[in-house]
Amino acid sequence: MKKFFHLLKKNYANLQIKYKLFILVSWIMISSLLFTFFGLQYAFQNYDEQIYSKSSQVLSTSSNIIENELQKMEDLSYNILTDPQIQQYLSSNSGKSTEYEKYRIHTNMVDKLLSYVNNEKYIQSLILIDTNGEEYIAGPRHFTLPTDQKRKIIREAIIADGKNIWVNPQGEDFTIVTAREIRQYKNLTFEPLGTLIININMDKLVSSLFGGSSKKDGEFLITNNQELIYPKESAGFLQEIALSIKEKPGYQIKKIAGKNYFLVHINSHYFDWSYVNAIPFNEIFKNISLIKTVLILIFILMFFIVTILGIRFARNITIPLENLVKGMQYVQNGDFKEAQKGFLKSSFLSEDEVGKLHKNFQSMTQQIDELVNENLSKQLTIKETEFKALQAQINPHFLYNTLESINWLAKMNDQDQISKMVEALGFLLRNSISLKKRLIPMEDELNIVKNYIVIQKYRFDERLDFKMQVDSDLFDVYIPKLTLQPLVENAIHYALENMVDVCKIRIYSDLYQDRFQLIVEDNGPGMEPAFLEKLRKGEVKTRGQGIGLSNINERIKLSFGNDYGVKIESEPNNGTKIIIVLPYDRGEKHVQSNVG
Repeated sequence: MKKFFHLLKKNYANLQIKYKLFILVSWIMISSLLFTFFGLQYAFQNYDEQIYSKSSQVLSTSSNIIENELQKMEDLSYNILTDPQIQQYLSSNSGKSTEYEKYRIHTNMVDKLLSYVNNEKYIQSLILIDTNGEEYIAGPRHFTLPTDQKRKIIREAIIADGKNIWVNPQGEDFTIVTAREIRQYKNLTFEPLGTLIININMDKLVSSLFGGSSKKDGEFLITNNQELIYPKESAGFLQEIALSIKEKPGYQIKKIAGKNYFLVHINSHYFDWSYVNAIPFNEIFKNISLIKTVLILIFILMFFIVTILGIRFARNITIPLENLVKGMQYVQNGDFKEAQKGFLKSSFLSEDEVGKLHKNFQSMTQQIDELVNENLSKQLTIKETEFKALQAQINPHFLYNTLESINWLAKMNDQDQISKMVEALGFLLRNSISLKKRLIPMEDELNIVKNYIVIQKYRFDERLDFKMQVDSDLFDVYIPKLTLQPLVENAIHYALENMVDVCKIRIYSDLYQDRFQLIVEDNGPGMEPAFLEKLRKGEVKTRGQGIGLSNINERIKLSFGNDYGVKIESEPNNGTKIIIVLPYDRGEKHVQSNVG
């Protein structure tokens, strides 16, 4: 994969500018399209969540009203079964009562039940059946239960042992039945007195939630996940919606009967019901879908427009550049006339950067052509001048031969001091004049210092105390030529010449794992802080024509890097220490590349 990306990057870098611009514009447009598309998707998803939240609140409010009414029915059944008069009527009604007593009890019982029914507008009928099978019915609408269903309800109420039971609606009539067994609580005998059955008109209850009008923004449904409970008389697609509801509350977008619906549902606390709010998805999101389509079309149109404009823009840049490249190829081959004539004459050169580049290149080509012709006429004069200058130089071999003659005469006359000084001077001259190698072995650099000290010893005699203690492991390490000798020369100038006592100059080394230090130390008068700061900044010039510290420092950094160089430590009346930091092992390849 890494090789693939590397190859892709390499191929892209080698493409022409116009193709690079085309790819760049295409990438920007596609990235913008994807960013906008996914941004809209995220926004629409949040919008779905908001719709779900609002629809869920409306649905929760509606379902709470229904659940509260059902709770009131439970409370009503409890109030009826604990009513003292009803308890008394049921207790006094026995098989031995006369017909008149039965009629009176029946009338009083119905009136009492009516007093409860009249306070509840959603009760369809209220039925009380005593233990003798006598029925007491009250309500705006008489609701007759089938005998089998009635027996089943009474049996379930008895099993519930005084608790309220609920029975799902049966058939086409959306009527819910709640029942409870009535028992004698006087003297805590808890003898059965009968069964109370309340029929609730759920059609009326649900319709009252919406003011009796049909919902234009959706459908309110009640389902038990197997069939549609409410509304009973409905289109087939509502049955399909009812069957598509999941058990877990939430929302979903479902395509039913060729249309998308936004379905929100919550579960009932009393039954295995789900309250559903079905909102036509296309009607809500019609504008949003249109916006999606329009945005995509706009992006496609913009992509083609930007691509065409980008190609034209790239051609306006690349065509002059291509002509310029061809002109440069003629210049590279030395054909300046053809470069100016064939590829730099353009009728549509503008005043932008590319046009200015053309004009400047044309002017430069003309000037180069003139300079080349002018230089050709001066070459012979320059060569002749150089030849005469070389003839006027002193031949170094003549100088070396003269020193050898002086050395021979000194030895013939037993002048050993003169002989040693001449030999040392000759060694120094040979190494100073020969500049073919920038780096030399440490041993050669130390020999230069030794010969320099030989000459200075004859000058200062016992006032110069010089010692050299360099680790022999460093003799093969390469360092810049004339690194130590200028430092010893500076120590003599700034320390020895300003002292009356003996001047001690010492060269020693400190070896580390990846680097080493060469230290040139003297016991001279030292330096003031202000002078030392100027010296570190390279603001102090050396005496005479010698090599300064800044020169040595720069040569070391050029050869080995900025991690190495020269450091200075000095205090007034406490001597001076010059520390040279060099790499210990830079490798044979590095040394050879720098030596050459």
